[in-house]
Amino acid sequence: MILKKILSLKGLPVSSLLFVALTASIANAQSSSHGNDPLSLDEVSKASSLTAGPKLAARGIDADLSSITSNSQEVLLIERNEEKGAPKNQRRADVFIYDYASNELIESLVDLNTSEVIRSERKQGVQLPLTENELKRAKEIVFEDEDERAILEDEFRRISSRELTNTSELNIKAFTFLADSLPNRVNEASKQCGIHRCAQLMLYTHENIVFEISPIVNLSEGVVTQRIGF
Repeated sequence: MILKKILSLKGLPVSSLLFVALTASIANAQSSSHGNDPLSLDEVSKASSLTAGPKLAARGIDADLSSITSNSQEVLLIERNEEKGAPKNQRRADVFIYDYASNELIESLVDLNTSEVIRSERKQGVQLPLTENELKRAKEIVFEDEDERAILEDEFRRISSRELTNTSELNIKAFTFLADSLPNRVNEASKQCGIHRCAQLMLYTHENIVFEISPIVNLSEGVVTQRIGF
């Protein structure tokens, strides 16, 4: 089918033919996912609709599937279920949603062929990697805290000898933080990290000079709990 489409466009530049081939290939893959193929955008949207509800499914579905979120829930991951010995045409998805209201991870198995949620269970103390939306929230919590921002501005001044006028002057990475990872260094406020969803921020300048302090953010409570020094 793709070859016929390309041959019917003889005379077009090679770059145009390649674009047609790629577009047709993507469309074909999304409309006929089978077996071990990754989930298509439509399948991801369907899985989120069945587990997180249509309002969540309608938000955040884009090219990189970075985040589907509401005020109290965050879709962390939707991936194809890889059951050994499954029938060739079976299409199932594992959906992982964090419920901030209860601080629980909701794990669901969805049959995409029958639009059925086969099982769903809640777990506490299981923390998957942060989504892009959670990374953004963690940064906002840190820099909207006047005391915290002042401390980070002082640190920026110390390591770069200039003033921090905008957060765009920083490179910021964040990852899920568990109190168990630093048992002798966390304060009382950070001991909930692991039961609560928390993030640790790593900050550095565009010249790759690393801050010697690293904020811990409790995303469940919306507060900075402490700073870890290096």
